[in-house]
Amino acid sequence: MSPLWIKPLSAEPTIKAGIAIGRNQICAVVLDTKADGNEAYNVYRHDLPAPLFAGQPVQENETALANALLEVSREFRAEYAAVHVALPDTMIRSTVFELDELPKTSGLREALLRWRFGKEWQRPEDSLDCRGSDLGEVGGKRLFLGQAGDRHWIDCVRRALAQAGITPWSLNAAASYRFNRFHNAITLNAGALISLDTDCWNLLIWDGDGRIRRALTRLRENASAGNEMNLIVNEVERAILSYANGLDGLGSNQIGKLYLTGSEKEIEALAALLDGRMDEGSVLLNADDGVSGAATGMKDRMKDGMAALALTAALSA
Repeated sequence: MSPLWIKPLSAEPTIKAGIAIGRNQICAVVLDTKADGNEAYNVYRHDLPAPLFAGQPVQENETALANALLEVSREFRAEYAAVHVALPDTMIRSTVFELDELPKTSGLREALLRWRFGKEWQRPEDSLDCRGSDLGEVGGKRLFLGQAGDRHWIDCVRRALAQAGITPWSLNAAASYRFNRFHNAITLNAGALISLDTDCWNLLIWDGDGRIRRALTRLRENASAGNEMNLIVNEVERAILSYANGLDGLGSNQIGKLYLTGSEKEIEALAALLDGRMDEGSVLLNADDGVSGAATGMKDRMKDGMAALALTAALSA
């Protein structure tokens, strides 16, 4: 899944950084690229005084975010670094549209996405920032992956990054970074990926050619509730059965393996529930696979939701 915004680099930097921006906290993971692999040498966190991504952004949101970004970027903002910024999947959403014909120009495609997402979200088209990717033809229909984000909040994030002296290489939804990070390992066959983040959870389903066919995102408003995992499993099961049986209009398809990623503790709990309903056990994907830690306890610090997402973003390119 291509980033919504990307800044090509003239040369490969030796420092990589991932920043995960959530509603209530931001987290940055800094990596040093070595000949024998990537080494993480710090994890930074900063709590926000007021939640982001609710209502319209105000100056206080932008200032607080810029200050937080200054705090978590001390180690790399003055360096030549590849910085990838992940936003919650509720902030930048993805949908696969099944079209009779793909609009011929990029302008017409963006206009189509603004119109479709505007209707879906019940909001003005000019308040949305949209990008799309042609996924090819299936059964006489053209699959078009659309992404849309709240323009006002995206602009707020971009201004805050600039105020903090950070020029990101890419800015995208959490699910996009995860799909790209694990792409080569998971798309050999049709499958599905569940991501658990602090703010929301996401389900991606792809076909045997590695094309995204379904994307589902839900806000985690009751993360502390004892039955939250059961509720997630129920909705995931319905979505997968709907897709497999062709009830969503995208055709009947088989799904192979089910992958889980996010906070290590949470995905283990979710896997225990899912495996009781599936013939084949789910596969846990760990963001820190192949990454060493320079400091004592570094590996443990990269395993929770925000840090795992920031690490994934740093390694996704």
